[in-house]
Amino acid sequence: MTSGQAPSAPRHVLLLTDRDWTHPQGGGTGTNLFGQVSRWLAWGHTVTVIAGAYDGCEAVSRPHERLTIHRMGTRLTVFPRAARATRRGVAADADVVLEVVNGIAFFTPLWWWLKRPVVALVHHVHQDHYEAELGLRGRVAAQVLERLPLTVLYRGRPVLTISDAARDELVELGVPGEDITVTYMGVDPSGVPAVPRSPTPRLLYLGRLKAYKRIEHVLDVLEHVPDAHLDIAGDGDHRAALEAEIAERGLGPRVTLHGHVSEERKQQLYDEAWVSLTASSAEGWCLTVMEAALRGTPSAALRVGGLPESIADGRTGVLADTPDELAAEVAALCADDERRERLGTAARERAEGFSWDVTATANLAVLGAAADAPRPALRARLRASDTGKAGALAGASLANNAIQLIFTIAVTRLLGRDGYGALAALISAFLILLVGGQSLQAAAAREVALGRLGGPEVLAATVRDWTRTLARAFVVLAAVGLLVRVPLASLTGTPEHPWAAAALPVTGVMWLLVSLQRGVLQGLHAFRPVGLSIVGEAAARLVLGLVLAATAGVTGAFLATVLTFAVVAAWLDRSIGERMLAHRGSGAAVSAGNGPARRGLRGLVGGGWVPIGALLLLAVLQNVDVIIARHQLGHDRAGSYAVAAVAAKAVVWVAIGVGLQLLPQATARAAAGLDPRPVLYRALGILAVVATPALLIFALVPRLLLRVTFGPDTVDAAPALLVLGLAMTLLAVAYLTVQFMIALGEVRFLWVLAAVAAGEMVLLFAGRFSITGFAAVVAVMQLLAAGAVLVLAARAWPARHATAPPPATA
Repeated sequence: MTSGQAPSAPRHVLLLTDRDWTHPQGGGTGTNLFGQVSRWLAWGHTVTVIAGAYDGCEAVSRPHERLTIHRMGTRLTVFPRAARATRRGVAADADVVLEVVNGIAFFTPLWWWLKRPVVALVHHVHQDHYEAELGLRGRVAAQVLERLPLTVLYRGRPVLTISDAARDELVELGVPGEDITVTYMGVDPSGVPAVPRSPTPRLLYLGRLKAYKRIEHVLDVLEHVPDAHLDIAGDGDHRAALEAEIAERGLGPRVTLHGHVSEERKQQLYDEAWVSLTASSAEGWCLTVMEAALRGTPSAALRVGGLPESIADGRTGVLADTPDELAAEVAALCADDERRERLGTAARERAEGFSWDVTATANLAVLGAAADAPRPALRARLRASDTGKAGALAGASLANNAIQLIFTIAVTRLLGRDGYGALAALISAFLILLVGGQSLQAAAAREVALGRLGGPEVLAATVRDWTRTLARAFVVLAAVGLLVRVPLASLTGTPEHPWAAAALPVTGVMWLLVSLQRGVLQGLHAFRPVGLSIVGEAAARLVLGLVLAATAGVTGAFLATVLTFAVVAAWLDRSIGERMLAHRGSGAAVSAGNGPARRGLRGLVGGGWVPIGALLLLAVLQNVDVIIARHQLGHDRAGSYAVAAVAAKAVVWVAIGVGLQLLPQATARAAAGLDPRPVLYRALGILAVVATPALLIFALVPRLLLRVTFGPDTVDAAPALLVLGLAMTLLAVAYLTVQFMIALGEVRFLWVLAAVAAGEMVLLFAGRFSITGFAAVVAVMQLLAAGAVLVLAARAWPARHATAPPPATA
């Protein structure tokens, strides 16, 4: 214990960790926890620990009157068992939870019954370790078990770590820097009597035997130091491979594998060693450096993670950039007795300045602040969080889709299956041929987010210019539509509805205007009016569509779309105006003469050809099957296919909603030099939450769903519903990934989408399929598209980050 005084009122801390300090593989994490918990207990606090079990351990132990340790489960099962234990009331009166995220999170934010604030303790990031040990499976596991929880679930919660290097890793991972507190680990002087230094060269590795510790490089060092002996103290799952490596190199007589050692023996090994070694691929701090230092033993290590902070290179030890350099440095150090003694003395003097009292006090202050902080209501936290905003936009898209579904059901019953098939073909043609609106929306959002369209004065004038340009285009294209209505109707597979086809060009113009307005608001991070406009658009189309469909059939139902866009555009124009006034009132205005020049639509299109091309291709993948179905399946079966496709596209609309936030936020993070991938991972997580229950419904009750919602004459598409659901889920993944790539300014994915879109059209036109077979072709092509763009996205940021010039400094 310690004689320090309690720095705050007594607290009850619930500590969640996969291994406590008594675990044989507790390592530096266990030492860190004991160093702090022992102080907290001495200061009058109470600690309850839930940790993983090990052979011979007590299930429940009480080594101190205010310390209870519950041990349960294995390295993997401790997490669900800990959740169950807290659900049953363990530490129900705790004030705060300290969760150790040691490569795998406990996912405590999902424990709705845990009404206590959570603070995470991360010693270092494990992303590279997962991949090194498990390959592709490890990469997936790293995203699911570490990156996504820390960047999404724990966002806004305090995070403790042990070095500036570990903090930088967390920021790179996507954890906000303002949430992170760095506190170096302390070190306890040992009461074990010193033993003489070995008269012959003796090297020491002390730590767990894991692949990422790269102990093979320590063997390389041994081979470069004649007559040296290597002590390896510690145990782990890499021991068998290490023993085989030692035998293969013929180093058996020069290496002693001690396994797990007592505290007394550990201190003696430090005393005997000439140099303490580590060659790990990552270390948050490396406690053994300070432990060796207290015994006057210098350390040598590779320059990774927090080691440049724990080792003062050239003063308390040596650092190297490569294994060969490490071997050379250690060989030189072993050959220079005077330098080695000087480094050891300096290391001891520096280590004496690191105290567990300081560490425990600083981290307890963070726990206390979390316990005392007012906890806003869940609704308020969600509204303020990025995940909540993305979820709200996804909800707006779902509401839009739900209203569209009501519209589809009503119009199908009003116009009949064939009538709705014709309307679906017209809408699909509109979405493909005039997808420039979504493309310009993405371009506008990106340009506004980067500040390239100027401040409020310039931006407002630019939007007015765009509106005037589109108004002129509306008049011209209205005349064009009237002239080409017959061939246009034939092209869309609806020759019986030429007047509806005539409205396609002007509908596209209004869609362009609405999309540009939404893009501007996205770039300003004004997501609420964007979401409201999405819901309002669907509601207005429902009302106007039913009225006009009842009076003018398919033509009236389609004309409702252009009228709806006019109403939404007027409301969005007002919303933009209000935000411009608010910015000017806050003094944020940029005069037209001092900011960027106003950019016309031609300039936006010229600079936004990537989103235009990308979203055009995605629109083809989303809608071309419905049009081809009119040619290949016949009108009745095509109508059934169309309503099944509408039901399946619910997940696509969710992706569109989430993408409204994804693009500007990923753009802003990339521009700031931060890793934008957490934004994509959060978006894909929200998509998964929505897609899973939808797919279950499609799998379990497809006939019931189609019969109740669209009528009994559409159930022939029931076997295809799950296939279409999978296809549209994959398309949604591709859509979100493409939004991410657009944010980075990437173009490599365009050829992939073009090849898949072309291949899909060729295959659908070439064969004679059942409805399910037709859907299966679509699903296979969507799988190819989603898989390819995900691979490209995974490589995009690291490649750009590695080659990007350093940011300019003021």
